Amino acid sequence: MPEIIKNQMKLFRKLTQAGVAETLKEGTKLIDEIFTTKEEKLQGKMELFKMAVADRDSARTMYANDSWLQKMFAIFFLAAWCGLTFVMLNYFVFQTIELQDWQIAFISSINGGISTKLSTIIDFLFGGSVSAVNNIKLKNRRKHENI
Repeated sequence: MPEIIKNQMKLFRKLTQAGVAETLKEGTKLIDEIFTTKEEKLQGKMELFKMAVADRDSARTMYANDSWLQKMFAIFFLAAWCGLTFVMLNYFVFQTIELQDWQIAFISSINGGISTKLSTIIDFLFGGSVSAVNNIKLKNRRKHENI
């Protein structure tokens, strides 16, 4: 019994300190340690998946109620990325623009930063981090444990 409480405390610490995807991964590991039957493990993993779906839903609801400034940032980053990509395309492919080396480096680094920000926005809107949660080593475990 003390081992179960210890594992539950580990899960509680993870819930309060880590992001949802990381928490769900750790929760799945704990489920494998705590529950012994296949049915209990499957039920625990289903509950974790329900938590992930509820988290995505609450994040989208929160975004719908956020201020106009956050929505404008997303539009600004998309427009800036399109503009810089157009400049780089004209330089590298069509060679219609003359740029110096420092200008190429500057535009490339800004484009990389904006691409990272766009990736974060897309992951938030469409749940990109959930793919890691959905692949919680179930395939590997199924081969050996027939869960």
